[in-house]
Amino acid sequence: MVQELQALDERRNGDAAWLLRPTRSMTWAEAKRFLLLVTAMCAAIGGVAAWYGLWFVAPFSGLEALAVAAAFYVVLREGERREYVRIEGDTLVIEMGLRKVERRYEFNCPWVRVDLRRSRHRHHPTRLFVGSHGRSVELGRFLTDGERETFSRSLINALKKNL
Repeated sequence: MVQELQALDERRNGDAAWLLRPTRSMTWAEAKRFLLLVTAMCAAIGGVAAWYGLWFVAPFSGLEALAVAAAFYVVLREGERREYVRIEGDTLVIEMGLRKVERRYEFNCPWVRVDLRRSRHRHHPTRLFVGSHGRSVELGRFLTDGERETFSRSLINALKKNL
C-alpha cells in the first residue's frame, strides 16, 4: 500500500513524502485469536486420537500447530516492513526497516533515476529501482505491479517539480 503523506510536518515548498507498507489483512491480536483456535483444534484432535489408542497422533498435532504459528509469525513480521520516501530540499531520502529505521539512503534529486523494470519472464512482478551514480535501492517489493507503477510516476513527477 502506498500512502502519500500530504500534511506531514506541513510539507514546505513542494516537498513530498510517501510511506510504503504491505497490505495486512490481519492484526497481531486477530492472529493470536486464530492461532489459539488452531491450537485448540489440534489439541482436541490429538487428545481424541490418544483416547482411542492412537497416541502417535498427538505429537504431530502439536507440530502442526507449531508450524502454523511459525508461518503466521514470519508473515505478520514482514507485514511490519516500512519504506519511508521523502524529498527534503534537493535530497531524496529513503528509510527502510521493520519497526525502526534500519537503513537510510540519500540521493541528490537532480541525479536520481527511477527505473521500473519489467521481468523477462511472463507473470513475474516488475521491480522498482531508485538511485544515482551507480548506487540503487529497490523499493516496494511488497507492492502490486499497479501500485509500483503509480508510485514510480508519482515519484518522477515530484522529482521533476523539485528541479
